[in-house]
Amino acid sequence: MLRWYGYLGIALLAFAQVNFFAVIQPFATWYIPIVWTGFILFVDSLVYAIARRSLISAYPGEMLFMALLSIPVWSVFEVYNVFTMSWHYVNYVWYVHFVDFAVIVPSFMETLSLLKVLGIGRRFDVRKRLSAKGSRIKEGMYRNIIKLLVAFGALATVLPLLLPTAAYAFVWFGLFLLLDPLNYLIGRPSFVNMICAGRKSLFVQTVLAGLATGFFYEFWNYMAYPKWLYAIPVFSSGMRLFEMPLPGYLGYISFTAEAFLLFALARSFVFKKSNDLLYA
Repeated sequence: MLRWYGYLGIALLAFAQVNFFAVIQPFATWYIPIVWTGFILFVDSLVYAIARRSLISAYPGEMLFMALLSIPVWSVFEVYNVFTMSWHYVNYVWYVHFVDFAVIVPSFMETLSLLKVLGIGRRFDVRKRLSAKGSRIKEGMYRNIIKLLVAFGALATVLPLLLPTAAYAFVWFGLFLLLDPLNYLIGRPSFVNMICAGRKSLFVQTVLAGLATGFFYEFWNYMAYPKWLYAIPVFSSGMRLFEMPLPGYLGYISFTAEAFLLFALARSFVFKKSNDLLYA
């Protein structure tokens, strides 16, 4: 059975759907926090119904921290957009826009936690065992390569500011190329570490969480009063699903991975308890 706030989430989702057509103000202007708060509450309640614990019920402080962290995280992409001019907003109010940012990272992480408790992709996991000597040799080799990747990732985050068109892909992948090796080096959760250990399910879950959440972002944006429109340099023509060119959905996958890595890094300075719903 859903927790009480799961039903509140359903009510918010239903109201948002109706208001896409009714356009009742001021609710239409605030549609992003309304619809995505509903999504977060509903998905979190589903996670609780499956696992008897969820991000909101077990880690409320972390959820608040995640929402606050989401604002500067998405602001990074808004800075990139000043240089690339990949999207623009219609009917937005600036102070509402900053509230919108707060639901972005939590929505992706809630979707990821749902896939994790459902066990999606676990059949791809393989336990690997190395001898102590083999582990040391492999660790030393990895660390040297990873240090080079950190340097390359740092460069990749800057290139879109210098070469907006030529380096456009790094808008979405640059932070991943920096954060994943950095987290590996300092002992925080990273994809390269988990994949090398045989835990490939996280990669599968991240891909699916990015695509699923991205679909709803574009679906609800397509019908909304305040919305964004794309002029992506490398995908200006071709097939679209709602407003987004199809290849652009890859950006949702990388953003999910970056949100996972950024929160893993940031939370380690604030919270000591392990978050088993995301990082176990």
